[in-house]
Amino acid sequence: MPVDLWTSPAFVEEATAWVAGAAGAHGLRLTGEWEQPHARPWSSALRFETDGGRLWFKVNGPGTTYEAGLVSTLATVVPNLVPELLAVDAGRGWALMRDAGPVLRSLGEPDALWEQWDRVIVEYARAQRRLAEHADTLLAAGVTEASPTTLPGLARDLVDRLAALPPDRGGLDAGQAGRLTALLPEYDAWCAELAESGVPSSVNHDDLHSANICWANGTGPRVIDWGDSVIGHPFGTMLATLNSIAWHAEIELDDPRVARVREAYLDVFADTGTAEQRRHWVTLARRTGCVSRALSYERALVGEPAEAEADLDWPVRGWLLELLEDAD
Repeated sequence: MPVDLWTSPAFVEEATAWVAGAAGAHGLRLTGEWEQPHARPWSSALRFETDGGRLWFKVNGPGTTYEAGLVSTLATVVPNLVPELLAVDAGRGWALMRDAGPVLRSLGEPDALWEQWDRVIVEYARAQRRLAEHADTLLAAGVTEASPTTLPGLARDLVDRLAALPPDRGGLDAGQAGRLTALLPEYDAWCAELAESGVPSSVNHDDLHSANICWANGTGPRVIDWGDSVIGHPFGTMLATLNSIAWHAEIELDDPRVARVREAYLDVFADTGTAEQRRHWVTLARRTGCVSRALSYERALVGEPAEAEADLDWPVRGWLLELLEDAD
C-alpha cells in the first residue's frame, strides 16, 4: 500500500534528500523541521521548514501520478493560479512547492467567504480558457479525458464493470444496474448537447472546494490538489464546487448566493451561447460529471484492496448512482 511506503523512514529520508537538493537550487536551506500531515492511498504531503519559508512536497499514487506533470504545465501557463513550483519529478509523481497560505475554509465561516469565492471562480474560469489551448499537452502527460465525446463510453464501461460485482464489493444490484442501463441513451443525449455547445475542452479540477484553495495576504488565491483533474467540458467544475459551497453553507443549491458564484463563473464564458444556454449546459455538465467523479475515485484507489474503498463507503458506486437522483 502506498501509505505504508510513504510513511516509512526510508521514503521520508529519500524525499527529504530530494527536497533539500531542490530547495538548495533556489538558495533555500532546510532547517530540519518537518511534518507529514497527509497520507492517503492516492497521495501524501510532507511539510518542510526552510530559512526562506515553508515548502510542501507531494507524492501521488499510481492512479494519479500525472498530477506532477499537470501542475508543471499549470505553473507555466497560469502561474498565478497555483503555488510557486520549485521542482517536479513527473516520472515519480513528485512535486515541491512554496507554501501558499492557509486554506480558504480556515479564514471564516462559509457565509463570510462569498466575495472570495467570486474572485476564485473568475480567476479559475479565465485559467480554464487559457488552458484549453494546452489540452493535448495535458492529455499527453497522462491526464484522463472525460469529455462529452468520451463519457458515454466510459459510463457504459463503468456500469458493466460494477454490475459484474456483488453489492458487498462495491457493485450494483440488479435493480440499480437495470435503471442505469435504461438511462444511458438519455445520458448520451446530455453529452451530445454538451459536445455541440462549442465550449472547448479544458482542465476540470473536479474537486474545487474551499479546502483546496490557499489564500495568502498579498498574493490571493492559489488552487492545490489537482489529482482528480480531467480534460473535459470545463463546466463540469460546477458539480463538486457548487455542491461543496452549498453543503458547507448549509443552504440549497438554488440559493441566490450559490447562483451568484455560478453566474460569476459563467460570465467568463459570455461569448459562448446565451445566458440561458450556459445555465443549461451547467445542468448537463453536473449530470454527466457524476461519471467523472466516480472514475476519479477509481483512479485514486488503483492497486488498493476493496477494503480501502469500503472505508470510504464505496464512492465509485455512490457517484454513479447520483445519475439516478438526477433522473428522478
